Amino acid sequence: MIIVKRIGKHLGAEISGVDLSKPLSDDAFAQIASAFFDNEVAFFRNQKITPEQQVAFTRRFGVLEQHVRKEARLEGFPEILIISNLLDDQGRAIGSQDAGRFWHSDLSYKKEPSMLSALYSIEVPEKDGRVYGDTGFASTTAAYDALPADMKQRIAGLRNVHSYRYYRTRNRAAQEQEKARGGRVVQEPELSEEQLRSVPDVETPLVRTHPVTARKGLFVNEAHTSHITGLPSAESAALLGELYRHITQPEFQYVHSWRPGDLLMWDNAAAQHKATFDYDLPMRRLMYRTTVRGSAPF
Repeated sequence: MIIVKRIGKHLGAEISGVDLSKPLSDDAFAQIASAFFDNEVAFFRNQKITPEQQVAFTRRFGVLEQHVRKEARLEGFPEILIISNLLDDQGRAIGSQDAGRFWHSDLSYKKEPSMLSALYSIEVPEKDGRVYGDTGFASTTAAYDALPADMKQRIAGLRNVHSYRYYRTRNRAAQEQEKARGGRVVQEPELSEEQLRSVPDVETPLVRTHPVTARKGLFVNEAHTSHITGLPSAESAALLGELYRHITQPEFQYVHSWRPGDLLMWDNAAAQHKATFDYDLPMRRLMYRTTVRGSAPF
């Protein structure tokens, strides 16, 4: 029996009574999909799944993406992005060490950004009985609903540019600042010009209509949005800052504390997320992420 327990006020639910290592009937999958879109973030505890099983489960939602960072993909499973602080025998990062530094939705810089992301936790950072590395999620649909009428009118019809180049530049600057303060040293290989050309900037509506639920949400994020089209730079930056602060208020958040065996999914058309980097080696973190392609925002 599938049980759905809402955890957060606006998003976040635990789904129990499901073993994702076993085939799901069409009815069971339909119940899971419904619960997922209703809650924007949903997770399953105590799962023991293989990469094949993770790929097979998330593929039922749609076409899977392959991340532009080829060196961070799992060997034999290009649909899986490794999220980890671990190093191989040569001292090289085995995956993405710095994913999620800023609030964002996955692959929002693509013409058809991700609809769903699924993150499976294999190892979580732990010390003295405390788990580190929480992930915060914020509902962009609840945030839009709560906007004053004059702000909704102000932003109606505006468009914003999402840029992977912008993200890489901002992330690299943040890494250098952290390193200068004596913080973590992160390996993030330079991308080739060919790789960067494969993810050109895209312009999208600032207010997006969800392709499944038809709810309206704010489709801007501090990681990938470079500017609002047609506004002077100062006005664009001020409006974006106001929207970012609004979206990420505690009122609209659910914060997930990870356990090994969690499979957590989030709706990139309705939520943003941000990692917590409060750990470093020898505390270990290893997770596998799959993403499902969505549709062009409208």
